[in-house]
Amino acid sequence: MSSEQMDHPPFDVKATGTAIDQRHMRKLPIDTLPTELLEWVIGLGATQVYRSWSPEIKWICEWRRVCWKWAFVIDHCSALWSYIVVENGGGHVPTQLAKSNGAPLSIRLRVFRPTPQVEERIRLLVDNVHRWKSITFHANLNFEKASAMMASTPPILESLAIHWTVIPPDSKFFNPPSPNLRSLELSDLAIPSNIQPIFGLEELHLHRIKTLEDGTAAPISVRKVHQFLQASPGLQVLELDEACSACASDETLQPVDLPDLEKLEVYRSPVLHLFRAEHCADLNVSLWSLQERLPPAAWTTVVPTLRRAKGLVVEVSNHSLTIVCPLGPPTIQLVLRFEPEQGTADPSYSILEEILQELENES
Repeated sequence: MSSEQMDHPPFDVKATGTAIDQRHMRKLPIDTLPTELLEWVIGLGATQVYRSWSPEIKWICEWRRVCWKWAFVIDHCSALWSYIVVENGGGHVPTQLAKSNGAPLSIRLRVFRPTPQVEERIRLLVDNVHRWKSITFHANLNFEKASAMMASTPPILESLAIHWTVIPPDSKFFNPPSPNLRSLELSDLAIPSNIQPIFGLEELHLHRIKTLEDGTAAPISVRKVHQFLQASPGLQVLELDEACSACASDETLQPVDLPDLEKLEVYRSPVLHLFRAEHCADLNVSLWSLQERLPPAAWTTVVPTLRRAKGLVVEVSNHSLTIVCPLGPPTIQLVLRFEPEQGTADPSYSILEEILQELENES
């Protein structure tokens, strides 16, 4: 160490002040970003992608500690505070309502053991029902109180999701909940058998739904699925997972035309004959444990999509038929697994012949 360095210790203000001033005068690259872009970067950093695409409040609070500028940007970005999660602990609802500054709210209720604190948080949300843009209900929610929550129709609600519960016949969720509702997701729950579908949806997700009649739960009927499709001919996204148990033999169910459908995912739901979607760009169909042939109308959606494919890989094996498009677009995966009664011929080859014949007719 030189004598000059020894004369000025490392933390001597006189020795280091000039260097500190110069360093503070130099802007870091991230400090040159426009505020809108910095908000977007912070939002990505606060998002747990594997859980949702929305920023989580605990990470928002962590990012506030980076520097004063980030804290200022976060405090004045209403969108970063507008995703509200209410869990058993209650959440940060008062703070988020204040800092979101009137912005539309995305709400997720994950309440398994309601407490007075949680109920107070929900009451605060109900007072802001006019701001609800999307809401998701998870598990053990008291639907008597939930129905009271929906007594005031959320005017801008676009997305509604309900999971893991039972919807009673007097629920107001389908009354309808909003004139602007465009996305509905029902998953792992039971609905009344006489429930009426919501009209005008653009996205419909039905996962493992049962209907209740006289206290007995049964798989949702093919006719009920058909009603949901009839109510929303403008669907763009359709996901059906165990939506019904068997094919319908009722010939009065005419296929619903879905000209705008872009994405179709069907798992263990033999309902392809209920609709036509000739312009589908993303098709993923997996039907397992099939015990009967699908009606011929089932291929009215599959065939036009196959015809647009640049190349197909077809595999036929014992009681199994698989067709995929490895090149894309469109994205195609069709998997059929049969479990016919003993002594019944394997339908895989004959179904492939049907599809090839339809392709030839289409061309």
